[in-house]
Amino acid sequence: MAKISELPDDLLVKILTFLPTKAAVSTSVLSKQWEFLWMWLPELEFNFPTSRSKYACLRDFIAKNLPLHKAPVIESLRIIDYHSDYRLLLLRPEDLNSWVGTAVSRGLRELSIHLSYGDDNLLLPRFLYSCNSLVTLKLCEECILVDVPPTVCLPSLKTLELGSVTYSNEDSLRLLLSCCPALEDLSIDREDYDNLRKFVIIVPSLQRLTLCINEDCSSDGYVVVTPSLKYFNVVDERSPSPYFIEHMPELEKADITLMRDTENDTERLLWSGYVI
Repeated sequence: MAKISELPDDLLVKILTFLPTKAAVSTSVLSKQWEFLWMWLPELEFNFPTSRSKYACLRDFIAKNLPLHKAPVIESLRIIDYHSDYRLLLLRPEDLNSWVGTAVSRGLRELSIHLSYGDDNLLLPRFLYSCNSLVTLKLCEECILVDVPPTVCLPSLKTLELGSVTYSNEDSLRLLLSCCPALEDLSIDREDYDNLRKFVIIVPSLQRLTLCINEDCSSDGYVVVTPSLKYFNVVDERSPSPYFIEHMPELEKADITLMRDTENDTERLLWSGYVI
């Protein structure tokens, strides 16, 4: 039986893909053969620690090594930074711009950013909104500011998750969705700091839609125009507010939870017409 050190590098890299990024990086101390193998990984996930010193070390490590990454395609980049300690330095915009820029230049297909709460809004780099290769985009937490440029175009995007983000203006979401012609799966969580008054979802290609709405989230109403929708999931904790829902001829399943439901409201939301 051959020793693992005798296996070809491409097979060793394949083995490393089954490990978390941190564990894969740690194999670099095993021998010269293993030193740079992790830099061929097509999927990267960086979880920031709670220690201030370790936090800075990881940030410096990514800044140094990500531009030198050897994989011709970076399939996915996941950045996770959850802290309850506000004194910790949060991710700097220049860091995020650099890291996402490197990944986009390598044909990035999936980007997930989950950040801790912060006092300042974190802008995503504008070039992200014109990434031709991006298929999945997941953004979570209020410090992420969705500021969509006029030239937005995400032709390959199929999955979009917006978890409690903040929008730069009333038209941000509508503009973003209007430039995603291949979008199939949309999930949106809304909290009390959500600053959109009129919530408009017009996506002809959409097949799955999930809306989770906090009881303190205010809105003037919802417009949903999704003729290809097959699955519709709504959890609305607020008092009833107007919904305008176009006919969904392809709908196969709907899960509707209205926390302050009055008699027949759920049925009316789906089937009445359109205006509630």
